[in-house]
Amino acid sequence: MTSSDSGDPQDPYRPPQQPPPPPPYGQQPPPYGPPPPYGQQPPYGQQPPYGYPSPPPYGAPQPGYPAGQMPPAPYGYGPPPAPVPGGRKAGMGARFGGLVLDSIIIAVPAVIIAALFGSFRSNKTCDAAGNCTNSVQFSGTWALDLIALALGIAYSAYFVGTKGQTPGHRAAGIRVVDVNTGGLIGPARAALRWLVMAVTGAICTLGYWSPFFDSQRRQGWHDKASNSVVIPAK
Repeated sequence: MTSSDSGDPQDPYRPPQQPPPPPPYGQQPPPYGPPPPYGQQPPYGQQPPYGYPSPPPYGAPQPGYPAGQMPPAPYGYGPPPAPVPGGRKAGMGARFGGLVLDSIIIAVPAVIIAALFGSFRSNKTCDAAGNCTNSVQFSGTWALDLIALALGIAYSAYFVGTKGQTPGHRAAGIRVVDVNTGGLIGPARAALRWLVMAVTGAICTLGYWSPFFDSQRRQGWHDKASNSVVIPAK
């Protein structure tokens, strides 16, 4: 028996194998070779096997996710920010007016408390002719700042956290709400909001101008820290 009669694949005299005949008209040919695992791209320079479906584009439901749930967005392409509750942003003029009025309300008891702790002292000076003048010297700048900060935190925690607006906000026709639910932000977040505003505002007043840096929702740094937004009261 010769090697050609044995059917040995190494037989050089064996005629080459012919490709399978094309399928009937209207039918797809079978894929050549096993398809790669789902989600795995073929090697560079090679096309996917004929008949193998390409992965669905981003945004279409993918296997492994329940109906109506989308896969996570790629890094750097997160979901868009939530819209402003009510669809309206408070004007910067109203916000500035409310802040000025609140600052005056807080400053009055802060000065009284600082005076009780001896921050204001009377100074009497006399000249050679016996003419005397009285003057008041203030020597407690840091004490006054700390008192005003503590009062501002308590002021915001109560009014913003439990009522949604301070007396200054009420006069200006605005209110502070949660950016996602539109409800109250609570005393803790309201206290954090005032603290961040006071600290960043002390840096060349940048914290007070920070709402202008957000053209979409007018969230200042203090608003972002407390996850809040300022909207019209009505």
